[in-house]
Amino acid sequence: MRILVIDNNVDPTSWGARNLVRYASQVPGSTVYTRRGPCDDLPSSVRGFDKIVISGSRTSCLDTYPWVEKLESLVREAIESGTPLLGVCYGHQVLARAVAGRQIVREADQSEFGWTEIQIEAKSALLEGLPKKFFTFSSHFQEVAQVAPGFRRLASSRDCAIQAVELEGKPVFGIQFHPEKSIADAKEVIQERVEKGGASTVLFPHDSEKLYSPEVGQRIFENFFKLVGTSSQ
Repeated sequence: MRILVIDNNVDPTSWGARNLVRYASQVPGSTVYTRRGPCDDLPSSVRGFDKIVISGSRTSCLDTYPWVEKLESLVREAIESGTPLLGVCYGHQVLARAVAGRQIVREADQSEFGWTEIQIEAKSALLEGLPKKFFTFSSHFQEVAQVAPGFRRLASSRDCAIQAVELEGKPVFGIQFHPEKSIADAKEVIQERVEKGGASTVLFPHDSEKLYSPEVGQRIFENFFKLVGTSSQ
């Protein structure tokens, strides 16, 4: 299985989207290819890849750069070809924008940073095996404003109505939260924010040990990598 991980991190210390690569590398027989969006390192086509995962980013989902336009084009190609695709955080926002345009994303009325309780709203192969409510790490100040045409909402939270979506009839998904984050990485990010004076904006900053569940990420990524495309490459 050839898995493409598109790394949209602009922080050079995050090179390689290692948390996403970690899950992709667990798939038996997989070969993982990482390409860097902000460095204009995107492939010319998704042809030949069996699965695609699009990472988060500190890039605003409202910004337009040449590499973002290329990424949107690759998303549309993946949808057309029926290639299983999962967008995480910024990847979720780019997925919506590639389908419905820039107007479908916006600044969130309430950011989510820390441990967010997710409510499953509809059954889906992506979220199979997870409880109706679960906690996971979040880090976003922008969001998808409405469900894009052809998609259905899968999950929500108190402050974000569209936490997960699925394209009807195709293995294409977006999730606003970060199930790939390890507890160590989540705690490090939370601590950095607290030290910078943002403690009041962090959700459950002292409850990482209580709220983190490795099963959340394991389930979601196992479910995704088991999916079969809707058409041959």
